[in-house]
Amino acid sequence: MKLLSAELVKLKNTFALWLTVLGALFLPLLLFTTYLFEWKEFIPNAQVDPWYDYLLRTFNGCCFFSLGFILLIIGLILNIEHRANSWKHLFTMPLARGKLYFSKMALVVSVIILFFLLYFVFAIMSGHMLGFIQPALEFSRYALPNEYIFRFVLDFLVSIVPMIIVQYWISFRVKNLVISLGIGLFGLLMGLLLKNWDNIIYLPYATPFQMLNYKVTAVLNRQGFYWFNAVYSLLFLALGYQDFTKRFRG
Repeated sequence: MKLLSAELVKLKNTFALWLTVLGALFLPLLLFTTYLFEWKEFIPNAQVDPWYDYLLRTFNGCCFFSLGFILLIIGLILNIEHRANSWKHLFTMPLARGKLYFSKMALVVSVIILFFLLYFVFAIMSGHMLGFIQPALEFSRYALPNEYIFRFVLDFLVSIVPMIIVQYWISFRVKNLVISLGIGLFGLLMGLLLKNWDNIIYLPYATPFQMLNYKVTAVLNRQGFYWFNAVYSLLFLALGYQDFTKRFRG
């Protein structure tokens, strides 16, 4: 906990926390203003729950926008040490390298979870506000489909874990922030281009795109999906840990 607290202190002196809040607000605000000014285009048909269409747009925005945020926030957190050239200093301290590896990983995961928490809080608040401001949209008439949201969030979080670990490994290995981001963006581009490929699950940067157009009736082989991502995550985590503790010199 002391290591994580120290990492949080470092983070306060960067733009990362503001980026997390503003990034989480951006798409819900964009969706809110679009619905507000073009509300006639979004009036649902009779007996149609408007939350599902609204949440589908929210989910698709999450699939695209959040992945770029994840690359950027990982790069910014690891770049704190690269920019200060402080890795070697950290390695001279009476501190196990493994603890350092996992403390920074814990910080990365904490910031990403905070982003998603804020993102969905803002999105849901926007939906309720739209229902209050413009009753014709009928958000106030229907209950929020919590199960639909929970299923998407769980599946999406599972899908991004291997990508987070791989990008974390790249970001501590590559000192140049632009290059590490470029590698990640190239991976996302390839994932998007190959999203309909039968073997997409083997590409860590492509798996999240399986969540596009996530329907309430979406059927995933969840047991296989979860197990595969768990194995992939543990494999990349072990490889990154081995590299950081045995080979990485800062």
